[in-house]
Amino acid sequence: MAIKPKTKAKRDKMREWRMVYLTVAGKYLDPKKVAEALDVPPDDWGRLGEPYSKNSKCKHGFWSLEGGPSTWRIETQIRSILKRISPVKHQLQKLIREDKTVKHAYLKIAFAPPRGTANPCYCFDAELINEFTSMGIDIALSIQIIEEWERIFAKSAAKATSRQPSKARDSAKNR
Repeated sequence: MAIKPKTKAKRDKMREWRMVYLTVAGKYLDPKKVAEALDVPPDDWGRLGEPYSKNSKCKHGFWSLEGGPSTWRIETQIRSILKRISPVKHQLQKLIREDKTVKHAYLKIAFAPPRGTANPCYCFDAELINEFTSMGIDIALSIQIIEEWERIFAKSAAKATSRQPSKARDSAKNR
């Protein structure tokens, strides 16, 4: 049985993604201390100066929960995080207010709308958002436009290629 190639619409829909994170951060924040205070292990964490990725170190300490797979709806991811922190809501609120190492607490909602979307619009339930803001947690939105990322990366790739000497130029110089 032959496999049908994906249509352009299906490929573009696959590139749409949504991610929701709850992050508690501060320059000197110890994520282990947050995990112990809440009895909730983080999905991601880091300490100031420790290696974070292949080529970088953490610029601050952070403790973070993820809402779920990027294919889940935004509201589903928000509710997933809320379900995890609801039992420790008062401890989290106290930590945010009283721990001097906590500088930021925010729910980051990041998404890339489908290709060609000129005006992405999402509506969030006020009561759901209030569950976070009432604890002192800010809401941050990050909208990633696929076409812009492609344009930026194409420009970067073109610059990198133009800096490399071509074989034709090298052979002309050697004649």
